[in-house]
Amino acid sequence: MTEPRTPRLNNRALPVRSVAGWWLVASCRGADIETFFPPPGDLATVRRALTICDRCPVRIPCRRYALDHRERHGIWGGLTEETRETLIRMGPTKCPS
Repeated sequence: MTEPRTPRLNNRALPVRSVAGWWLVASCRGADIETFFPPPGDLATVRRALTICDRCPVRIPCRRYALDHRERHGIWGGLTEETRETLIRMGPTKCPS
């Protein structure tokens, strides 16, 4: 049996492991990792990351991963740190019956 491969972005290991392997087709693969972990206040880099996420075919699984694992840093699935924090604080939404 082979070991699962750790996904990498620019030769840096990403903290993502998924049975489904959604990260294999993510639009951010090959992009500069700093784009998704910008310094505070760097709105141009945040916009660049969000643009990449907007056209990503696996934006929703990425977003779910970040929310499920309470990722505190970076842009995941088109959500900034602040947006994820707000969504986590709000808790799961209830569907009307």
